Amino acid sequence: MCVIISCVVFVVHMQSAHKAGGGAEVHPNRMLELMARYTVGVKELLRSLNQSDAGLTQPVLQDISKFSRTDEDALRLLILKGWLKDAWPAGAEWDAIAAKNAGLQEDVKTVQIMQAAKGKVPDEAWKKLQHRHGWLADLARAQTTDDLARQAVAQQGVGTAFVLIGVSLLGMIAAVGGLGVLILGIVRWRGGKLCLTMALRSRAEGGVLLEGFAIFLVLFLFPPWLLRVLSVPLPRWAAYGPAAIALIIGMSWPLLRGMQRNQWREALGLHRGQGLWHEVGAGVLGWVASLPLLIVGMIAASWIMKLTGEFPTHPIVDAFAGNGWAKFGAILLAVVWAPISEEIMFRGQLFPGLSASLRWLPGALLSAFVFAVIHPQGWAGVPAIMVLACSFAFLRMWRQSLIAPMTAHALNNGIMCVMMLLLW
Repeated sequence: MCVIISCVVFVVHMQSAHKAGGGAEVHPNRMLELMARYTVGVKELLRSLNQSDAGLTQPVLQDISKFSRTDEDALRLLILKGWLKDAWPAGAEWDAIAAKNAGLQEDVKTVQIMQAAKGKVPDEAWKKLQHRHGWLADLARAQTTDDLARQAVAQQGVGTAFVLIGVSLLGMIAAVGGLGVLILGIVRWRGGKLCLTMALRSRAEGGVLLEGFAIFLVLFLFPPWLLRVLSVPLPRWAAYGPAAIALIIGMSWPLLRGMQRNQWREALGLHRGQGLWHEVGAGVLGWVASLPLLIVGMIAASWIMKLTGEFPTHPIVDAFAGNGWAKFGAILLAVVWAPISEEIMFRGQLFPGLSASLRWLPGALLSAFVFAVIHPQGWAGVPAIMVLACSFAFLRMWRQSLIAPMTAHALNNGIMCVMMLLLW
């Protein structure tokens, strides 16, 4: 337990240090970019319907400014402001940003050259601006070029607006259906027709499971961190090697400690339950039932965002903004690797290991907290991720097998991936 707690503290510290330091290289703010695309799309939709957008600019800029954390974001907001007001910002506003942050002087100069030369700028300067500011750089260039360029960027915004509005509507419909499934499940549980239980295990067995999880965390976190500290040049795919080794050693540890194979399979949930497709169907039902609770988690996350000013982010979003191979790798990681590896370690070892000493409810909550905190979304993402993790734990208790929680996990991540593909 000391090792697990130490690893969690290490992850939180590294995430905080990364956010505080920011790094020398400037990267696009994908959340701000997404909101900007949505806003541009809404503006264009209003225009197409001959509706006035005069009252849109100021409230929208105030809302989006909540996603602005840096001087770079202030520059991006100025670009968006110019688009929404159909007027290029005054030179004094650009000069104020350049004077405040010397690192942005070159970006401001490039944008001003684009304005003066009607979008024409040296290729090297343009590539650097786009690398640092993403789609907002395209928006800046579109404001200085012909109508075709403006129309192309506007259509991208319209596509984003349609996707977000559509996802919101479908999400609400699914949540209503999920509420019905959840109520039915509670009624069946209260009537004794649905059993939620964890097989009783001795503290010694639970301790061995926790040992395996602790070994997994250490091997998963520290070798990659050490390689980064030592600046060892490795291809990007090589970073997954330590993760695979950590998974194999962590899940095999109970066997190495003398646990019988049948007992090990039962403890980790590595069996077919009542049949593959039966378990897959249960996983789908479980995920649907979790949607109303997920909304509660998102409401809690919004409170955290208001209190702290921190917004959930995930590095995988950058992959979906990249090329086709990056997107393929992100999908493989999110829909295949994460559901298998995380369910084996968290619902297969950590949850039953904690439950052996603390009973199932504290075990579910603590394992869900660890699961949420070591994800890179930050504190604002913890409530929603904890809800999902608890739902996966309940599925493990209901089905005993890991197939159902793996299915729910893969379904959740797969839907998010589809949304990212449609957005980017």
